[in-house]
Order: sequence, then C-alpha cells, then structure tokens
Amino acid sequence: MLKRAYHASLTREKIFLTYPVLLLASLIIVFTFAILHQAHDWIIFGAICVPIYLTFGLLGSLAVFIHRIYYHELRGETVNYKDILKASFNRMLNGVFLALPLILAHVGLWLLMGLFYLIQGIPYFGPVFAVVFAMLPFAFMMAMGLIPLIALIVLFYGSSFFAFDLSFDLSHFKERPSLVMGHFVIAILPLLLGTFFLGLIYWLTMNLFGVENNVVAISLQRLFLLLPFSFYLTPFVLFFFHFGLESYRSFIKKG
Repeated sequence: MLKRAYHASLTREKIFLTYPVLLLASLIIVFTFAILHQAHDWIIFGAICVPIYLTFGLLGSLAVFIHRIYYHELRGETVNYKDILKASFNRMLNGVFLALPLILAHVGLWLLMGLFYLIQGIPYFGPVFAVVFAMLPFAFMMAMGLIPLIALIVLFYGSSFFAFDLSFDLSHFKERPSLVMGHFVIAILPLLLGTFFLGLIYWLTMNLFGVENNVVAISLQRLFLLLPFSFYLTPFVLFFFHFGLESYRSFIKKG
C-alpha cells in the first residue's frame, strides 16, 4: 500500500493537476491576510481559519478527482483525465461543500466566545462570571482545535465515499478502530512533516528578507514564496489522498 501510494504520488500529470489547486488555496490565504492587515485581534481570530476551511473544500473536490484516477490506475486501466473529469464533476461538488459546515461551526464558536468576552466586561458581575465559568472558553478553544482534525479525517475517509457514491459504513471504525486511525496517522504524518519543514523555511525567509509597512509588497512576497511552497507540498498531498483510497480498499477486501 505504501509503495503504490508513494509511486503514484510522484506522477508528473497528477502533480501538475494538484499544483494549481494548492496555488489557488495559497492565493485565498494571502488575500485574507492582506484584508486582515492591522485589523483588530478579535477580527483576526475569527477570520483566520476561514481560508483554511475553504482550502479543505478545494482539497475535498480535488480528492474525488484523484481517487477516481487512482482507482483506474490500480485496476491497470487506461486513464483518460478528460473523461474522468467529466464523469466526476457532480461528485466533486460534494467535496466543495465540505467547507460550509466547517465555516459555520467555526463562526458559531467564535460568536459564543465573543458573547463570553462581552459578559466578562460587565462591571462587578463580569469578573465573577469569568472565574466561575472559566472552562467555557477552554471548551470553545478545544472545539476549534478539533474541527480541523475532524475535517482531515473526513477528507481522508469520506472522499472515497464521495468519489464513488457509496453509502457511509462505520462498521470498520467500530471493529478495528486502531487500524483505521493507524492508516490515518501513516497518511497524515508525511504531510505534517512536509508542511512543518516548508513552513519553517517560509517563516525564516519572511523574517530575514521580508519587507515591512507595505501590505501590497508583503502580500506579493508571500505569494511568490508560496509558489515553490505549494509545488513541493504537492506530492505529500497526493500521498495523503492515495493512501486514503488504499486504506478504503484494504477494509473492503478484509470485510
């Protein structure tokens, strides 16, 4: 499974299919950061995850297309990208809709935290409320941290069901939860390591050579840095998708 997913992730055609999607996601992130330049901390806190969740929607759509291509490759069939794209278009829309519940959940939690912040500011009553119910913002922050993780799990396993119009089956999660999560860890670990390594290089470059006090120049510099960042991240994203389908097929064969 690992060997097949690894070799399929280095296919030139699929790299150049995936790269524009990651580049579009990078453009959305850069545009959002430009809008939030010198904005209030509370506004930044609420809006910073929106481009991330939009990226999940784009990746969900891409995953459907990649899965259907890889499915034909595993069967040894001739792959016609144009025909697969036409046949997959409606299913790819299902992947796009992945972003909507994520954004709604994040905005809902953000508004609840804002309400807590306002109550905390009431004289006399506010500090008492903040002390007694201190666990509420902790719970809100924990939920905000779990939403991206849940989205990745859905992207890993759910994209196979979106790609082939399958009914969702939770039996494998109940019967072999450790194996299910083990496959997810194997797929996500290279992606996290690759993102961390490339992100570290990006951060060092911006801190050592980044321009200041000009939002247009900063945004353009971010965009030009994200061009190679997105390209080198592409094989890691493809491996995540490929191993997701490999994991699904292994459960079907064992089931």
